[in-house]
Amino acid sequence: MKKTFCMTLALLFTLALSACEKTDAPAPAVSGNLPSNTPAVAVPPSDGQQDQPISPTGTSCTFDPALFGGKLQSCAYAGNGTLLVLADKLYLYDTGTSSVLATAEAPLRDFEAQTIDGGYVLSGMGDSGMMAYIYDSSLSLNREIMVDELLQGDFVVSETGGVAASTDGKKLAFAAMGGLYLYDLESGSLTTLLDTAQDAGPASISVSMLNGAAFAQDNSQIVFYGSGSSIPAADGEEDFCIYGSIAVDGSGLKLTKPSGYEMEEIQSSVSRLFFPQTFTHADGTLLWVDRATGGANTLSFSASREGKDGVYSSEQGNYVATAVLGSELTVRVYDVASGALVATEVIENADPTYFNRIPRIYILDGDRTAVVVLGGSIDELDTLVSTFEFGA
Repeated sequence: MKKTFCMTLALLFTLALSACEKTDAPAPAVSGNLPSNTPAVAVPPSDGQQDQPISPTGTSCTFDPALFGGKLQSCAYAGNGTLLVLADKLYLYDTGTSSVLATAEAPLRDFEAQTIDGGYVLSGMGDSGMMAYIYDSSLSLNREIMVDELLQGDFVVSETGGVAASTDGKKLAFAAMGGLYLYDLESGSLTTLLDTAQDAGPASISVSMLNGAAFAQDNSQIVFYGSGSSIPAADGEEDFCIYGSIAVDGSGLKLTKPSGYEMEEIQSSVSRLFFPQTFTHADGTLLWVDRATGGANTLSFSASREGKDGVYSSEQGNYVATAVLGSELTVRVYDVASGALVATEVIENADPTYFNRIPRIYILDGDRTAVVVLGGSIDELDTLVSTFEFGA
């Protein structure tokens, strides 16, 4: 998306983010045809001090930005209704009790987080290339890994899915330019599961490069995506998107070429893996893989180009949200199992600059609540945060 620079404005909305209180009565279902207008409120980029949040009717989780210092940049799922919040430092925040459980110095400006037994794995690009940080449940740093140095000549190029963690916290997988690697955290051994220099592959496909990976089927398999070419090579054919799987012992390699589907990233949830398309090829569909069985499925959105402005999976994988940008932001939430549109929410602001950059959307399955962050990656603007509840 095109970035628009402007002076930071005195926003019309000076109240803090609404804290959503628990309610005994279920919230009414939100109609997909009758969106409600939800004004966003600002989280200032200075010291994070603002008025106490107000509690709108019908919301069920709590997100209070007054608890975070500086400019709120992004969040990540941390399990059981908690979020990792990146601001002046890293916060472990409980949305149920509206409390900060732990803090730590932020290792990176932007990162991907994965929940493991007893802690978290954070990964992202640092000054020395791809980095992985392993924390315990209280955000104490246990281990720091320089991934590219470990690979000795190969490189991880994708910040989303380039480093995958097994749920038991014992292994990491690296999807790199030259192959797929398995790293045993206990023994320190590195195994090459897939070498792109080898031309042999199933389904007459050769793997050219890997972009992302995730563990599946109780950590016995690794699902990955990247690019490949035909065997034998076809005249004038360019590399195409592929996805596949391989067992952690290196056996059972499977490759699939999804016809006309250009994958942008891999998003991992507890139950499903999602493969949003690149914005230039988005056609209103979303490929996803069952993390337990490996079965592939497709979710269809309401419009043919929907998905080009962002696709966001929920923590558990039961829901997916899409962003539709214009003079305002429209968020649509879908039930993955049924494919039904369960909510449509419109978020407005007097400054249209916020809608020139895709938002970040986090969905908490248990509370059926979405947290929408706008402007977190734009230094010149205050961060806007809005929450809304969906479903019955």
